[in-house]
Amino acid sequence: MVPEFRLIHTLSDLQSLCRQLGREEVLAVDTEADSLYHYFSKVCLIQISTDRHAFVIDPLAIKTMDPLQPLLASRKIKKVFHGADYDVRSLFRDFAMKVNNLFDTMVASQFIGENEPALAAVVKKRFGVILDKKYQRANWSKRPLTHEMMLYAARDTTNLIRLYRELDEELRARGRLSWVQEECEILSRDFRDGDNAAERTLTGRPPLFKRFKGAGKMAPRDLAILENILLFRENMAMEQDRPPFRLFSSRVIHDLVRAKPTHRAALRKIQHLPADFLRRYADGVLGAIQEGLESPEDRLPSYPKVRRRPQAPEKQARLKRLKRWRGLKAKELEIQAGLICNNVLLDALAEDNPKDADGLKAIPGMKVWQRKTFGPEIIKVLHETF
Repeated sequence: MVPEFRLIHTLSDLQSLCRQLGREEVLAVDTEADSLYHYFSKVCLIQISTDRHAFVIDPLAIKTMDPLQPLLASRKIKKVFHGADYDVRSLFRDFAMKVNNLFDTMVASQFIGENEPALAAVVKKRFGVILDKKYQRANWSKRPLTHEMMLYAARDTTNLIRLYRELDEELRARGRLSWVQEECEILSRDFRDGDNAAERTLTGRPPLFKRFKGAGKMAPRDLAILENILLFRENMAMEQDRPPFRLFSSRVIHDLVRAKPTHRAALRKIQHLPADFLRRYADGVLGAIQEGLESPEDRLPSYPKVRRRPQAPEKQARLKRLKRWRGLKAKELEIQAGLICNNVLLDALAEDNPKDADGLKAIPGMKVWQRKTFGPEIIKVLHETF
């Protein structure tokens, strides 16, 4: 483990660092963000380690991260992340950075058969290293950061290159390296899907209640009230640049929908209200509830029900055979069944019932490694010749 780190907080230092790192073959990368503290989350630290040195880059102190772009985009340098999806999306969202030649040690650990692929569990098991998670929920947007916080952040990358090399060797020995390489290539693709919080809009959006646990069991009147409360909270969260859950919790919203208070005296009876709720949010919430209560019957929302097509008996039989095969294969390979084929892919295979390798190529979501490794077996299972 690298015992110390170097803080990079000026553009000239960043430019110099990038020239230095451009000569490396492998870099370990991680980020820290402030999604627990802001509505519009942002990357607050970027940690990079080599075999010998660790660096903590402060993007809030440097006017541009442009010098990092060619480094992360280079296909000559391996970039090692653990649980890369959020980091890669965040780097693209905030800095338009593309990450090529990526290796995700969490994905690799899963394909090796680790049941606990979290970084702390993996490095403890393999190296006996204890990662202190003291600052896991810290507000990384606050400045100045303490030396202890930055050291904590740096240590998340200092074991990654060693871990990468071990996993790479094990994957090669098991013939699974190409599986992980394809999965990582998918992770590193461009993210041009509007994943920028600053571009979000509340117009033309799906109902907020679709993401609220328990909404599917609510009556239309309650759904109207719920949607109004959620919309009020979302607008206030955007205005204050705070995560919605920090204004008031889903538990409070459940109680509000159930009790439907229409005046402050009734509102005070709701349990678990934050200390500043009555002062800051009472009028808005009461107005949202009243509006829901007064909505005409013919304008009340309903929770969208998924209409499932009747399953043909032949398809059901194929799906059953595929699931049985997947379970047996997972035990044989000692990995999670969902890594072999997820349920969506199994359903597509059972529906389309491909008869040969060309048919497998037409199945949406089927990866090359799955087709090459399991294609012949899947065809046999589908056609009862396995």
